[in-house]
Amino acid sequence: MKGLVLTELGKIELQEVEKPRIINDTDVIIKITLTTICGSDIHLMHGQIPSKPPFVLGHEYAGVIEEVGKAVKKFKPGDRVAGPAAPYCGQCENCLKGNIQQCLTGGIHGSGPTAGNLSGTQSEYIRVPFADVVLLKVPDHINDEQAIFIGDVLSTGFYALDAAGTRPGDKVVIFGAGPVGLAAVESAKLFGAAQIIVVDYNQFRLDVARKMGATSIIRAEEDVVGTILKLTDGRGANVAVEAAGDAKAFHEAALCLDVGGCVSVVGIGEEMKIPLPQAFVKNITVKMGLGYLGNMKKLLKLYGNGQINLEPLFTHRMKLDDIEEGYRLFEKREDNVIKIAITI
Repeated sequence: MKGLVLTELGKIELQEVEKPRIINDTDVIIKITLTTICGSDIHLMHGQIPSKPPFVLGHEYAGVIEEVGKAVKKFKPGDRVAGPAAPYCGQCENCLKGNIQQCLTGGIHGSGPTAGNLSGTQSEYIRVPFADVVLLKVPDHINDEQAIFIGDVLSTGFYALDAAGTRPGDKVVIFGAGPVGLAAVESAKLFGAAQIIVVDYNQFRLDVARKMGATSIIRAEEDVVGTILKLTDGRGANVAVEAAGDAKAFHEAALCLDVGGCVSVVGIGEEMKIPLPQAFVKNITVKMGLGYLGNMKKLLKLYGNGQINLEPLFTHRMKLDDIEEGYRLFEKREDNVIKIAITI
């Protein structure tokens, strides 16, 4: 089968690779119908996330089950499914405490032997462990381009607001209008935010954020903190989501908050410093970490009810055979790319 291999740091190649097979009775084999490229794939490619190539990349997917292990009860061949970027067992110490993203026996798809050595989704087939625990059947009225978001981008954007304790009427600022930031815009509406302010350098992405429901947009090169204070009657925001992985954005996120506000960090990037004197006197909270993937069922239902629309995120579509060009386009952010739908 074909798969996009990170052959060494900085180099990718679409190659013929071995098709995955059932290893444990709780596994399934899925024929991928849709995948995409994530910023984390770029971080893996350049060593910003430690890994040990070679391995097939990719962790977002929708597909059809081809084969099931003997212990799988909830699924059968032919079922349309979607699943989390990081499958989890649901039974280890971390999972039982609710920390499923740090499962002791799981891993992250397409991240190599240092992260569980799980199949990468930028390929024709993958093996998914703990199928009965992690997979969801996708109903006919939800298409692949909707279903694929629940296993990573949407779950992460939703988690950013949830972790911050967002309440109806809150003023929310989102730094970074990439896929996760835009998913956070959609999630902020679900939480009943009164104001949704989005900050980014890219005008096209800001315009998309506005169309998706942002009440205000700010160019990142402007006086971001001063503008946010003006927009919030001098008080500041209740929640700031840092989805850019940028030290400047984090600094501004901490400074733009009202008393008792929260910075929710879901962007992976460089080291960041807290402006401690200002943050301390405002009793600000900082939360961070891998996005919680246990809300997938809820998010799929909201999608089915028409309460979520992430259609604007897919700006480009291509076949797996063209994925190397997709990486170039995505990394350089050419042609106003946000997200690329890659069909198999």
